[in-house]
Amino acid sequence: MRVGPTFGILGIVASDKPRILQNSRDMLLTMVPLVIIILIFAGMTGLWSRDAPQGPVVTINADLALEYDASILDFPIRIPDVRDEWQPNSGNRTSLENEGGGTVTWIGYVTDGSLYLRFSQSDISEQRLVGYHLGEFQNQVGSSNAGGTEWGIYEAVNGEPIWVTDLGDVRIGMTGSATAAQFEEMAELVTEAEPVS
Repeated sequence: MRVGPTFGILGIVASDKPRILQNSRDMLLTMVPLVIIILIFAGMTGLWSRDAPQGPVVTINADLALEYDASILDFPIRIPDVRDEWQPNSGNRTSLENEGGGTVTWIGYVTDGSLYLRFSQSDISEQRLVGYHLGEFQNQVGSSNAGGTEWGIYEAVNGEPIWVTDLGDVRIGMTGSATAAQFEEMAELVTEAEPVS
């Protein structure tokens, strides 16, 4: 037997939720004002402005990071002497577990022109290093002789190149949005650098 709504001092005391709260409409009606508020704040803070000023580049101490890598890794580490305009802003060291292991250590630089160039060093094969940067091995699309060394050039899905060379005791990789001239410059700096002892 269904019991109807009860009445109190202020009128009806609902024993059931109103129909609007029994389906997804209440969620939608709650989200719409929230989205509008977010859009208003995004517009006020200039997050969508194409002319919004860029903040300073966050930098890391690349030399210190690579010196530490040299003290713990079993392959020689080189520290390229890059120009002051190139700001190291990121880095990582990854231990690989598949296909016999190995390690990749890299430093990312914001180059002049606000482009990006990531430089990696590893004890894994050239093919595996290409796969590390691109997600899977891709066929070589070109080559370059920079710094007196032959570099194989591969291309990512997004069109960015990856340059890889084998220096015998270490494989070197480079990738990013940098210009071909900047890739060549980094290639020369890497091959000129003596391994950290």
